[in-house]
Amino acid sequence: MQVARFRYFLGTVVVVLVAVLGLASLMHYEVGIPGIGDRPQIICPFDNDPYVWTPIWSENTRWICLRTGRTWDKSYPAGVYQQWRRASLRPEYVRDYTILYLRQIEGKALPEPLTATWTGRMERSELGNETYIYEAQGILVKIEYPWAASDNMQYTITVQTEQGIIWQGLLFQRQFITRCLPCKITP
Repeated sequence: MQVARFRYFLGTVVVVLVAVLGLASLMHYEVGIPGIGDRPQIICPFDNDPYVWTPIWSENTRWICLRTGRTWDKSYPAGVYQQWRRASLRPEYVRDYTILYLRQIEGKALPEPLTATWTGRMERSELGNETYIYEAQGILVKIEYPWAASDNMQYTITVQTEQGIIWQGLLFQRQFITRCLPCKITP
């Protein structure tokens, strides 16, 4: 009788554990688990990719996977969406995010940033800004931002080749703002 009760108890624990882990896995796949690693909370539901973007005119309803161009419609809870928008991003992520945005949304002919072999360096200015300069396959990406983390982090970005500047602007709360209208823009 004791053995049967123990087996029943053990079976119940296993079922509950599997259910909890399954739900946690689904939550992570859909919006990520806050506090786990440095992944953004909103990710592409098709391939679990963190490089996603939403147009300013359809914020938090229409989403685009920047690697594949696939879209989905979903309105995330305000807290999740705001946390995603205001997250401080690593310079490598900003570099790749910018190149993927320019490839997918702006239609620029740029190399795949996630398979490129990047070289880079960091410089710190007297004003307290950090500047990262990355190069790969004839592309130079310069990212400058204040070294103190902030909810309102503004990244100043320049993407260029030997022929000139391809794109120059800001990334602020996951929105790209073009600054270089008179620049020589190449496809």
